[in-house]
Amino acid sequence: MPRKNLTLAGPALALAILLPAAASAADGKPDFTGTWTFAQQRSDDLRGKIAAAVGPDYTVGNKKSEQARVWIRSWLEGVTEDQEKRILTIEHTPTEFKSGMGDEVNIYYFGREATGSGPAGGKLKVTVAWQGEQVVTEEKEAKGKGRITAVYTLQPDGKSLLVNWKLEHGSMQQPLEVRLAFDRVGR
Repeated sequence: MPRKNLTLAGPALALAILLPAAASAADGKPDFTGTWTFAQQRSDDLRGKIAAAVGPDYTVGNKKSEQARVWIRSWLEGVTEDQEKRILTIEHTPTEFKSGMGDEVNIYYFGREATGSGPAGGKLKVTVAWQGEQVVTEEKEAKGKGRITAVYTLQPDGKSLLVNWKLEHGSMQQPLEVRLAFDRVGR
């Protein structure tokens, strides 16, 4: 299966068996593998950006898109409030990139498009690619205009990670773009 939701046994910190961070020897690309903790002080104001992009936390009519918008806001706010979802776990090989917070882990395959299920059950087309020393993942609705793009950038010290995350959906007022900072656990 191209994308799975895996249940992690215990908190993600238990998975802190880390591989070397500087670069993978095989191809000279950065190695993102590890466990990362969310660094709120160096990240964008998530609550403010969610409110501006998604709108109020209640429906403003009875269109189906309003229900989707309110669900998206609730899902995003849940991610910001759940402590387990502040731990990012990444594993990657030359053929796969696995990334997830809490018990939701997405699996992407380098060099090919795959299909998966979105948070609300819709079908997605998912890809991953290297852009220089960055890893870029993209999830697009198979039918619709929803899209999530994440750009992973390992900082030169190998101890910090920036993820530029963008969510686009037709029910939102504007795309949600946030910069998320993470620190490597155990180094």
